[in-house]
Amino acid sequence: MRDTMTLRIGGREIVIESGKLLRSMDTCADAFTAVMPWNPGEDAELDKLTAPYSYSPCEIYMGGALESKQILYNVQHKRDGSGSIKELSAFSKTADIIDSTVLPPYEASNISLTDRCKQQCEPHGIEVVIGDGVNLLKPRTVTTKKRAPAKSTPLTRVGIMTANGFIETLPLAEKTVETKGYYKITGKKTVFEEMKFARVSAEQTDTIFEHLKKIAAQRGILLSCTWDGNLLLTRANTDDRPIGTIEEGDANAETYAAEFNGRERWRYYRAIATSSRKSKTGKTGVTEDAVLKSQRYLTFRADDNIPGEALNSAEWRRNKSAAEAMTIQFPVSSWYGPDGKLWRPNTQITVVSPTIGLQSGYTMLITSVEFTFDSSGSRASLGLKPPSLYTNGEIGAEPWLAEQQAGAGAGATQGAAV
Repeated sequence: MRDTMTLRIGGREIVIESGKLLRSMDTCADAFTAVMPWNPGEDAELDKLTAPYSYSPCEIYMGGALESKQILYNVQHKRDGSGSIKELSAFSKTADIIDSTVLPPYEASNISLTDRCKQQCEPHGIEVVIGDGVNLLKPRTVTTKKRAPAKSTPLTRVGIMTANGFIETLPLAEKTVETKGYYKITGKKTVFEEMKFARVSAEQTDTIFEHLKKIAAQRGILLSCTWDGNLLLTRANTDDRPIGTIEEGDANAETYAAEFNGRERWRYYRAIATSSRKSKTGKTGVTEDAVLKSQRYLTFRADDNIPGEALNSAEWRRNKSAAEAMTIQFPVSSWYGPDGKLWRPNTQITVVSPTIGLQSGYTMLITSVEFTFDSSGSRASLGLKPPSLYTNGEIGAEPWLAEQQAGAGAGATQGAAV
């Protein structure tokens, strides 16, 4: 039961030959693929549930526990000498905002990140969830006022002439006159409200995810999804202690892969943020990636939508480029980490692996987890990145550079001794 993967579509359990569940901390949607044995026409209900463009609701269970709710988007029918199969691909419903273009209003002023996300997500039936540890509020001091009491006129009697010539009077009546525009200051108090952007804007052809990701980056926020497919605003978990240590070879795996692409990084990042869609000038932020020795420059516009935050844009782009320049996949033999729980994106693990340049061990951030179930059993693959690449601050010392420097220093010492 602990190492079983179960797929239910439309409430019905589906027999699968193999399955993969991919979770990540910053791609906005989780994904599931499965191979299902199939005899066309034998089971009409099954054919209907897994039909192309059925968009059937899916549930993925691991170890008997519901881990992800998704929607069946892609279907392939295949046949070879061994029979017929269906290859099914499901995604969190947040896939709709990855694929869909921005909804009007394309420009909004004095708006918070949460409200902009709701504008774009709620029409798709997607809720916006604030993750644990995310605080978008800031304090603001406001003056408290009390409205002055309404003023009243004196008591009066109203006389009338009756038919017999006598004067009669109506009862005493008091007329109240509302006083407007008069307030009395009673003190000050602190309120907490979400920080707002002076203005955000998007092209009509921009996708919702790309638009929201760019403005979320200005707050150090990542866009992920909840287990049931709603948008999750989260931060990189760079402060918690690692859940344990893993070493190369623990998984009895033969393939450990790390790719480092030097052309995906630049020495200087120059962000231009303008204060108007019509303006061609604005504030400029410049930051540096000190790892590079050559004079590589990257100048880009901060989407002309976040005035005054050019430096944040430049730092975010630098760190983003450094993260995208490396791909590290670390196989593990179990779905469960050293803490006994399923591997989870956005947690930290200490890794010892000469193959990926971590001879002395280094604490890495798990950015993605791919769970695999097939005839060979259950296993997982962890996507790893240095934690500092997911902040807006300075890039920390990258472990492979430290290893190189240590090796060079040792070589120099040995040479001097000779």
